[in-house]
Amino acid sequence: MPRKILIVDQSASIRRILRTMILANINDAEISEAENSSSATDFLATDPQHIVLFSWESSSEQWLRFVKQTKADPDNHRLNFILFTSSPDDERFDKARQSGVAHRLITPCSPETLTDLINRACNPALLRHTRRYNVPDSVANLAQGVACLDATIINISMGGMLCEIPLTEELDWTVPLLASVTFPAADNGQPVAVANLFSVISSFFVQKRNSDFTPKTIRISMRFLNLPPDAEAKLSSVFSQAEKQEKGLGDQAGEADRLTSI
Repeated sequence: MPRKILIVDQSASIRRILRTMILANINDAEISEAENSSSATDFLATDPQHIVLFSWESSSEQWLRFVKQTKADPDNHRLNFILFTSSPDDERFDKARQSGVAHRLITPCSPETLTDLINRACNPALLRHTRRYNVPDSVANLAQGVACLDATIINISMGGMLCEIPLTEELDWTVPLLASVTFPAADNGQPVAVANLFSVISSFFVQKRNSDFTPKTIRISMRFLNLPPDAEAKLSSVFSQAEKQEKGLGDQAGEADRLTSI
C-alpha cells in the first residue's frame, strides 16, 4: 500500500526539492502538492492522505483549526501532519502541537532526516488492513490455467500472502490465479487446508540470483479477492492459534528475563 504524502508550500521549487528527496529514498511514496492551506483542505476532502508535510508560512489560523478538527476525528487517525520550517521557533511549534501536529522538520535537512521523520510519522506496517502471520512450514499451491506451482509462504493474512517460488515463465502476472494453502501443523498439531483463494498478483521481486546473476527465486505478493466464508473461518482459526503461540513465547521470554535478573 503506497504512503500518500501531500506537500503544502507556496514555493514550487521547495515542493520540488522535498518531492525529489522523498521519492529518492522512500519506495512506496505517492506525492501530491498544494500551494496553500486552502487548496490543501479542498484536496484532502476528496483524496485522503497519510501525511501532510506543510510549511509554517503556508499555514493560517483557519488551517490549524482544520488540523485540530481532523485529528479529533477517529476516522482520520491515520492522517499525520509534519510542520517544516527554517526557524526552530519552539513557541510556534507549541502552537501547532496544540492543534495536533506531532512532528517538526527543521530545514534545510538531509534526506536521511526527512526519511526518518516520515517513517516515524507513518509506519507502513501500521497501514495494513489485516495483521500478517508467519506459520512455520506453510505452503501454497498456485493454479493458473494448466500451470500449477508449489510455493513457500513467507507470511499470510486475511487480505493476502507473500510467497517464494523459483523463477518461472508459466505464470502470467497480469491474470488472476487460484491458490490453496496447507498449514501442516497449525491447529494443535493437526493440518489445515484452505482452498479456493481467488487471488491477483500485486507485486514481485527477485529474492535470490544464480551465479550468472540471472534470477533464481522470486517473492510474489498476492491479494485475495472475495474470500469464501469457509476459507475465512479456517484462516481465522489458524491465526488465532498463531497468536496464542506468540503469546506463549513472549511469556516464556519474559520469565527467562525475570530469572536472569534475580
